[in-house]
Order: sequence, then structure tokens, then C-alpha cells
Amino acid sequence: MPKYQRKTIFIKKDLQIRFILFVLLSVLFGMVLFGYQFLNFMQEVFKEHPTLLQHVYEEGPALVYPLIIKSTIFFALLAIVSALLSHRIAGPIYHFERICREVKEGDKKARVRLREGDTMFDLAKVFNAMLDVLTKEGGKK
Repeated sequence: MPKYQRKTIFIKKDLQIRFILFVLLSVLFGMVLFGYQFLNFMQEVFKEHPTLLQHVYEEGPALVYPLIIKSTIFFALLAIVSALLSHRIAGPIYHFERICREVKEGDKKARVRLREGDTMFDLAKVFNAMLDVLTKEGGKK
């Protein structure tokens, strides 16, 4: 049985973009905080060993440019992974919203169908059971 694959990554763009920005800004904040601590540490080292500063000036550009390139690649990969992760969250939310609209419009047989292993699979089972109870109770009146 072939696995169903969604064709679009951005199902709920606003939610997913906020999620991606949150992840990227969190990592950026951590990197800035680490950089600040590292620079303070290096300042203390240079006070005690001023000759090391000459080596840093000589080798600095050779160290900084690869660091910038690697950081850019890291952020690009992080953005891709965040987009894929947000997709796994947004997909089920999209399905729940769609089924809620269908039930609101009168389709009493609408149910959330998620793949086993999807985020919120257990919630979908409980949600569908709730709809079953509500449908039975609505039929009794």
C-alpha cells in the first residue's frame, strides 16, 4: 500500500512561517549569546597573553570567511528542517479545521483521517469518537 504524500509543504502558511521564524530566531539568539560570551573570554585571554592577538590578526580572515559560509549553510538547512517539521504539525491542524467546517455545515459523517504516526493521530481518534457520540445523541432527539 503506497504511502500518501502531501504535495505542498506550506499548508497553513501563517502558522508555519511563525514556527520557522521562532526556530531560526531562537537559534540566532543562542549563537549571539554564545558569541558574546566567547568574545568576553577571548578579551581576558588577550589581556594575559597579548602576543596571541598578533596571530588572530594574521589568521582572522582565513577563519572568519569559512565561519560565515558554514553559518549560512547551517541556517538554510535549519530553515528547511523547520519547514518540514512545521508541515508535519500544520497538516493535521488543517485536516481538523476542514472537518470542523464540514460538521458545522451539516455533514455528520465527516471524520478526521490521519496516517498512523502522524502528529495528533491519537487526538484524531478521540475527536472522531466524540463526533460518533454526538451523532448518536443527535439522532436520539
